[in-house]
Order: sequence, then structure tokens, then C-alpha cells
Amino acid sequence: MDVSYIDSHAHIYLDQFRGNIDNIIKNSLNNNVHKILMPNINLDTVTDILKVSDQYKEICYPMLGLHPCYIKDNFEYEIDEIFKNFSSKIIAVGEIGLDFFRTKENKKDQIKAFEIQCEYAISKNKPIVIHTRSSIDETIKVVKKFSSKGLRGVFHCFSGSLNQANEIIDLGFKIGVGGVLTFKNSNLKTVISQIDLSHIILETDSPYLSPEPRRGSINEPANIIYISQKLSEICAVPIELVSNITTQNVINLFDLHSL
Repeated sequence: MDVSYIDSHAHIYLDQFRGNIDNIIKNSLNNNVHKILMPNINLDTVTDILKVSDQYKEICYPMLGLHPCYIKDNFEYEIDEIFKNFSSKIIAVGEIGLDFFRTKENKKDQIKAFEIQCEYAISKNKPIVIHTRSSIDETIKVVKKFSSKGLRGVFHCFSGSLNQANEIIDLGFKIGVGGVLTFKNSNLKTVISQIDLSHIILETDSPYLSPEPRRGSINEPANIIYISQKLSEICAVPIELVSNITTQNVINLFDLHSL
């Protein structure tokens, strides 16, 4: 069985990759990463994300959303402006969610922005890509409010407990697994080893969170192979099975069959 991957979360449109995207794409394809899904951050990054997706059609796929770390007083206006760029090529609403690690001072605004974007995703029948840091329980609580409306998506860069993972799975959401799984002192391995592959998708979060043995360097989609190898090891299954199942999970979640 051949291996083929999709990086479900990579910010290759950011300045860290400027002037080098051709090489990033080449490295990805050489490592059997054939598609790269790109979550947006804020209004300022919309132009770049759409430019990269146009330049590398059928490889790079854009999402639109307002990241919780970029929420300002005018967040409702910014969300409206971001979504003016929505079209049939936008595969998801993201990266959205809650981040109480940096600050809780704007907690109410974060929750409101998250809820607005969940509603928008439902109206467009698109999945959401969730950023949650120091806020998993609060994030699950918001998602539960919309679960009866068909909201679906992924908890990106999951770092919670097995109980939290099971709550997420019960809501019909996927668990996003990236470079943290490979870190020597990470407890994530214990949790992920108890989750069926049918609930997991792979991601790099490039340029952040480079996996072992690439820690300390700028992360890129080609590094998905190291995450897959670690997942194969801790789940005691062939890497071909990891590749096949996690890739199909991404295709199904983001409805890539129709693109």
C-alpha cells in the first residue's frame, strides 16, 4: 500500500515562507504530502492565503476565519470583512476558537466571535477548524450549543485529556495531531494511543511546532511523515494504515472529493 498524506493545517502563506514556497511545495510532494489545507488568521492574511491557493491549485486549499489571538474591539466588523471573500473554493471556517493562555480579559468577545463564526459555518455547510489553548472545556461547551445544527470540524493541535478527547469525538469532531506527539516529554502519546485512528487527522501547524527530529527549524508540510511515524509506533499499526485512514478522514471532513 502506498502512503499519501494531507497536511490538514499549515500556514505556508506567512512571511516565514515568502520567496520559498516553490521549494516548500516540492518538498511536500517528495514526501508524499499531496494536499495542504491553509487556515486563515485575520483580515490582513486573506490576500496572501488566496494568492497561494490560486498559485497552487489542487494542492493548497484556503479557509477563512478570525483567530482568537487576533480579536480586537472591532472583531465583528473584521469577521464580516473576512467573510466577504467567501467563495466555493473556501473549504472551511478557520482558524477560530478560544485562547485563554495569553489573556482572559476579552473572554466574552472571544466567545462571541467564536459563536458568530460557528453560525456562519453552519449557514455555509462548512466544517470549522478550532484553535483552543487553556480553554478546551469552554470550547467544548460552545460547540455543544451548535451540535444539533450539524456543526462539524476538528480540534486542531489537541493537547487535552482522554475524557476531553472522548467528549470531542462524541460531538462528531476530529482530533488534530501534530508535532507535539513526537516530543520526548509529551503526555499526548498516552492519550492518542487510546483513540481509534478513525477520529484522527494529521497536521503540522507550519511554521510552528516542528516535530522531532526537526525541532528548532521552521516547520513545513513535508514533516508530516515524522508525525505519521510516531502515530504508527504508539498505535502499533503499519504506517500505511495510518496514512490511509488519516488521509481519508481529512477528505471526508473537508469534502475534498467534490473539489
